[in-house]
Amino acid sequence: MRFTLFSLPFLNTSDRQAVSSQEQGQVLSPSVLSRRRALLAGLGCLAPLLPASAMTRRPTTQTRAAKHLHILTFSGKISQIQSKILFKPYEQLTHQTIIPHGWNGQINDLEHVIKQTHHPLAAAMMESSSLRIGCNLKLLSRHQTDSSLSNCGQPSAAIDYAMAWDRARFDTEPGWPDLWDVARHPGRRSLRRDPRLTLEIALLADGVPANALYTVLATSKGVDRAFLKLEQVRPYIAWWSTPEEAGHILTSGGALMGCVPTGEILGTSEPDHQRFGLHWQQRFLVQYGWGVLTTAARNPAALAFVSWLEQAAQQQAFANAWPSLPSLSELNALAPHLERIPSAITIDDTFWEANLGTLSERFQQWMHHA
Repeated sequence: MRFTLFSLPFLNTSDRQAVSSQEQGQVLSPSVLSRRRALLAGLGCLAPLLPASAMTRRPTTQTRAAKHLHILTFSGKISQIQSKILFKPYEQLTHQTIIPHGWNGQINDLEHVIKQTHHPLAAAMMESSSLRIGCNLKLLSRHQTDSSLSNCGQPSAAIDYAMAWDRARFDTEPGWPDLWDVARHPGRRSLRRDPRLTLEIALLADGVPANALYTVLATSKGVDRAFLKLEQVRPYIAWWSTPEEAGHILTSGGALMGCVPTGEILGTSEPDHQRFGLHWQQRFLVQYGWGVLTTAARNPAALAFVSWLEQAAQQQAFANAWPSLPSLSELNALAPHLERIPSAITIDDTFWEANLGTLSERFQQWMHHA
């Protein structure tokens, strides 16, 4: 299998069986939930190895008709783990070749990506809110005659996002308000080039409680408040569009602190692994799923592939391999003041399904306003 970068710019799990942060709205197996609760409670446990029978469940024989499946996912550590844990086993089961292409996950760019690629695309990984919007725009469909919400994909993976900071630049652990304190902490800071995550972070930094974020953001005054807060640090922001880019900005020295998938830091090799701290309080959980493109909705191979990815065994395999959370020994070394890892703030996909279009338009206008 080869990986081709399409558009925009293996972990050893024996000592880091970190269970992905799938806390709300995510369909999980009881074993994943029990391990998750144990870790959050500060109890030591190792995730059991995935049973061999779970990975040998064969997809429908119809999937063997197609020799190649071209898919969209996120390049970097995410695709590397997917290739090892998901794509290669599927290739061995079906004798198909999975060809991943990197993209930025933006549903507005999907039509452009489809037109640019030289091969028909079968499926794409994206945020759950994008899956829902893609359904409404008829860009994604599990079955062309089925208009139900669930036919465009179920949440099948979750990724934690938190603040990371260069330990050499801080005497004490910073929080989101410190990202705005350019007087005490001069330098670039990184944020996502998307209203999702970014507006929530701005409101947290402005003192809005985590449980009131979407109540505030649902009002025009709340939206104004978030953009006014962002305006304060506009000249200092290094923007990123993909998880890989978020990690690269920090590890390359492009910013001293910023929002990043925790796995992009925990999955790095020494010395970067020890170079950065992670702010576990007020981190975010973003849910992802796989959607079948409308053009592939009658392709049995595409349907079988996504259905296989959505099975609990495959969800657990990725959760065990993706380092969203540290082991207890790592937690004691990285954040000795924490007795347990606090719960994450789950991104509200229902809110963003209804408001992403309007807030994205305003976000782009703000980005281009001098």
